[in-house]
This record gives sequence, C-alpha cells and structure tokens, in this order.
Amino acid sequence: MTGCNLVQKSNLDCNTIFNISTDVENFHKIMPKYFKSLTIISNSLNEIIVSESIHFLGIKIKIKTKHVILKPNIHKVFILDGPVKGTSFIETYNSSLSGTNISILVDLKLHGILKLIPFLKFLLLKRMNSVMSEFITCAEIYSKSN
Repeated sequence: MTGCNLVQKSNLDCNTIFNISTDVENFHKIMPKYFKSLTIISNSLNEIIVSESIHFLGIKIKIKTKHVILKPNIHKVFILDGPVKGTSFIETYNSSLSGTNISILVDLKLHGILKLIPFLKFLLLKRMNSVMSEFITCAEIYSKSN
C-alpha cells in the first residue's frame, strides 16, 4: 500500500470543476487521451459503477470503478478489478479566492508482479500528479466550450 496526497489549484470555481470531475459519463470528452470508453453499469443516487477502457503509461487496460459522489465537494473513486484493484482516490474540492484547491488522497495498491518492481509506485504517483495537472487544464478548456 502506498499513500500520497496530490494537491493542485484550478481557476474554475469549486462547483464547476466538481461537476466536471463527477460527470463520469462524459469523462472521455474531457480527457480523450486517457479515457477511451466508459460504460455505466449501474447508477444510483450518489454511486456509479463504470466499466472503463483507459490508456495510462502507454498501456491500454479495462477496469471497473466505483464512483461515490458526496456533494458539494467529495468524489471517491475505487478500482474494483485489474492490476491496481483496491486502489482508491479521494478527491476534495475547496473554494479559494482564486478558484479551487483540489486534493486527491491516493491509496495505491499493486498486485502480482507489479509489487516486485521497486520504482513503479513512485513512477505511478508521479504520473498521476501530471495527469491531475492535465485534467485541470482540460476541465478549464471544457468549461469554456460548454
């Protein structure tokens, strides 16, 4: 298990970036480079189960995720299968004078042979931070076009 807290800022107001982040059904429109397809398996009041085809670190994988949306500012994502099963991302969005502070608490879990690669956890966390920056940029562009 590896925990890490990623923290960044967005120029968007809290409500706007939170709504973009939790619009799971349209995430492939915001970040098509990473999210190739998303199929909603089930959807209840604040929980969405999704089958996702993603592209990360040059690898295309299919995973199932659970998204728990706690309005107004918490989005929890749980990886339900695949090589990082049990990994979770707890996103918190807080208003600031210049937009929104975004914090993602990552609990990274690797399985099988992945556990034996010593630098992999560091590489994955570093890449996640980079993708977080890309998401903020994409969300800001997306908000202007919609």
